[in-house]
Order: sequence, then C-alpha cells, then structure tokens
Amino acid sequence: MRKTAAVSFEGDSVRIVHASVRGKGITVKKTETVPENEFDNYLRREKASEFIVTCQFRESHHDIVTTPVVKEQFLRKIVESEIRKVITQKDFSFICAPVGEKVVENRKVMEVFYYAVPEDPVRNVVERFYDNGKTVSALYPSVFSAAALIGHGVYGEAAMGIFGAGKSRSAFFIKKGKIYFIRNYESFESELSDFDIQNINMTTSYCFQNLRLNPSSVFLIGALSDPLHINTMTTAPLACLSRPEYIHCDREIFNEFIVPVASFLAPKTSSILSGGFRMLYQVKNYMAYATKAFIILALLCAGAVSYEFRNMTEKKKQIQTAKKSGVDIVNVLAEYDARKEKVNKYMPVVEFLNRPSPDLQRLLISLGTTDIKGITLNKVNVLSENDNSLSVIFEGTALSDTYAAMQDSLDHMAEELVKLGNMEITRRSVELKDRTFTIEMKYKAAP
Repeated sequence: MRKTAAVSFEGDSVRIVHASVRGKGITVKKTETVPENEFDNYLRREKASEFIVTCQFRESHHDIVTTPVVKEQFLRKIVESEIRKVITQKDFSFICAPVGEKVVENRKVMEVFYYAVPEDPVRNVVERFYDNGKTVSALYPSVFSAAALIGHGVYGEAAMGIFGAGKSRSAFFIKKGKIYFIRNYESFESELSDFDIQNINMTTSYCFQNLRLNPSSVFLIGALSDPLHINTMTTAPLACLSRPEYIHCDREIFNEFIVPVASFLAPKTSSILSGGFRMLYQVKNYMAYATKAFIILALLCAGAVSYEFRNMTEKKKQIQTAKKSGVDIVNVLAEYDARKEKVNKYMPVVEFLNRPSPDLQRLLISLGTTDIKGITLNKVNVLSENDNSLSVIFEGTALSDTYAAMQDSLDHMAEELVKLGNMEITRRSVELKDRTFTIEMKYKAAP
C-alpha cells in the first residue's frame, strides 16, 4: 500500500488529500483546506515530501488539430509546431493525445487533441514545492483530473462532465477516456442554475455540430451535484457523479475534495510537467543537498585537523619542557612523531577539500536552457579533469532525414553550446548509418 498526498489549487483555497493507494483502490486518510496565501507555511511544516498537484490554469490553449499519421516519437514535434501557429508565447508546456483518424482529400490523417499552458505559470506552481524541499511527481490541469473519474466509469460512450470552484465552471467532452473538448466560463451563482443548463445545452449543440459527438449523459461533479434548484433541463440525461466503490471516504468528503481525489486516478500522460522540467528541479535539489553535505564534511574535517594541531602544539611544549629538564626526551619525541603521523592522515582529505573544482551546478543549469532543435540527446557524460575543467561528452540521435539537415542540426547545437561560454569542442563524430553523433567538449569554470 502506497501512501501519497494530492493538492488541488481551487481559487483562493488549496484542498489537500492524504490517502493510501493499493491498485485501483483509494482510502482517504486525512483532508485539509488551507488559504492559498498560507500554503507555503503549510509546505514548510508538512512531513510528506512528494505531491500530486492539480491546478486550474487561468491561461490555456486547447483544440483538435489534424496531423499526418506518424509514429509517437514524431507526433509531439508536429503538434508543437501547430501550437506555435496559434499562441504567442515562446515557451510553453503541453499535453497531446490522438483521438481518432479521418480521411481528408483521399489521405488518412490523425486528429490530435492538445492542451497547452505558458511555461511561467507551470514554473510558478512547481517552484513553490521545490523551494520548500518538496517534490512534484505529476502536475495535472484540473479538467484532466476530473475527467479521470468519468473515464473510469463510462466505457465506449461519449459523456460530458461539468465541475467548478466558486462561480468558475469547466465543461468537457470525453470518449473512451480521451478529452475532445473543453470550455471554461463564469456562472452567476456558486450552485447549479438555469444559466449553467443553458451553457450545457449550447456546449452540447456545438460539439454535435463540429465534432459529431452527442453525450450519453451529462455528469455533475463535486459541489454541483448537491440538491438542484433549476427550472430547465438539459438536452442529454443529467446525472450526479456518485462515489465509486473503490474510493473509500464519506460522501461529503468525496464531493468537497473530488478533484484531488480524482488526481490519484489520472494517467501520467495527462501530466503537463515535462521530463526535462522535472529533471532540472531534481538536479537543483541534489546540488543543494550535496552542497550542505560538503559544508558539514568540511567543518568536521576542519575541526578534526584543528583538534590534532592543538594536540601537536601541546606536545611541542612538552618536548621543550623535557629538553630543559632533561627528563625522558626520547619518549616525548616518539609520542610527538606518533601524533604528527596521525595528523598527516587527515592532510590528503584537507587538500582534497581545498582543491579548486569547476562549477558543475552552473554547467547543468546552462545545459538545461540550451536550444537543441532537431536533436535527441541519449546520454551526457561529465568527467572531471586534473586541470580544473570538465570533459563533457554528448551522445544523441538526429531527427532529420537528410545528411544536410542533420549537419545543420549538429552545427546549430555546437553553436548553442559554445555560446554558453568557457566551452571548447575537442572532437565531433557522426555515424550516418543510424544517424547518431558524438560531441566532446571541454568546459572550464569562469575565472
């Protein structure tokens, strides 16, 4: 049984659920709600170190695009280029998933749904955790967490779900566990009203006209499933999403904390936190811990050396006294030599700690921001050299189909690496047969 914690940012509040997960079963152990402006204090005193995070991003872009039928490793690049055509931000994180295929002008194409968010909001959420010594295992947009509950309960049929925090609403269409459409809007009341019913019907009509999807049911999620006071009805059957048998908690807790509870069921492919993003913060944490350990070790060694030097000074005084008094000089000298030999055992450690070393943290951070379009890095080896430098070996694969494009990508990568400063290319090699390459560089710390 795995114990874990889930956090959901919902307006001015943050809802937290601690639960035990075994297979598909979820047992809620503890729930909390804290004001958003006090969440950092909560993280500092909380013992849990890893969190599943759900957030309702205020700025997001989502749509269905058509792409050629390609393998999965090329699909993200194509979708990314399509996203860049419609948004202005240079840096963003996104999720994409194929939802179907169709024939356009006698060619089979894929339909892919994407959800993109500017990188700054993602970084702001994640940094709140890492700045307080916590780890984010997954970051889900709220709609993807909520959709996981419907995806586990509705098989093969299209369904519509609607949930909200306060007056904010999110409606989405889902079929076979995949989201096809998302619509966010503001209602006039916290409870479900006739205005929401009108929006549900308009959204249903839009999806039928444009996506040819008609929901078998409209599910009210969380607080919206409380007793209803409405005068109109939806065009599709209306239902309240009830607590599944495999989730063990009170009905009131389930409705109030439904989004963080649902995040335990969300697939990892719905996380908008990229692997590179997560690795960068992990490296920063490891470097911080390594620095603390280095300082503690240095202090311990310095204390041990200082203690031994004090002992050596005392022995010198004893020798001088022995010389003056002429009493047992040979024994005192022997003891002095023994103490000196003990001190000399620590000197290699002291010299190792005091030797200059390149700035590895600065190199890693610089590599994380390097633009390497058209290149997939398979391995990066970093070796320390004796001349206060690092030997950096990049091994990777070019995504280009032609030798010229491959050479352009390698030249672009080399130029970007040299721009980092204190980097010098020592060797380059290319294997045309499998489009692999090796670049060896020498990195010296800034003077």
